[in-house]
Amino acid sequence: MSGKSYTERARALRPYIEQASESLPDSDAAKAVEMFPRWADHIGETVKPGDRRSDTDESGVLHVYRVNKGQGHTTQENWPPHSTPAMWTIINVDHAGTQDDPIPAARGMEYTYGLYYKDPEDTKLYLCERTGEAAGGKIVLQYLPHELVGNYFTAVSA
Repeated sequence: MSGKSYTERARALRPYIEQASESLPDSDAAKAVEMFPRWADHIGETVKPGDRRSDTDESGVLHVYRVNKGQGHTTQENWPPHSTPAMWTIINVDHAGTQDDPIPAARGMEYTYGLYYKDPEDTKLYLCERTGEAAGGKIVLQYLPHELVGNYFTAVSA
């Protein structure tokens, strides 16, 4: 590149990258976390249901989060996505949801009926199921699997 540095060019392209990221399906979004606007860089921004932003979780790992249905709001410094599961859902598609490859559970995440989850507090395996709900259906829950056994989860024997 003549006349401009790569850093300057990257800064100029950033708005286009963020705009293009809006059309990515969740499966690709989870693999391209850096494409999404950082939540911390947009404090005071109004977000609407379905908007996605990147942020770190409690352990410092960067994830993509989606604003929940009916939870549009103005972002505030003390409301980070990882600690406000009523407003944000973490997007996690790195695991198959099988007994051999369970999905790590998190408060406020979107669970899928028929898939297996590993609870981070007790490290046990759980199947997401509920009478009257078909496999593949989805639900956002503010609790971990071990807290909802008998309602939304069944403990799986090792």
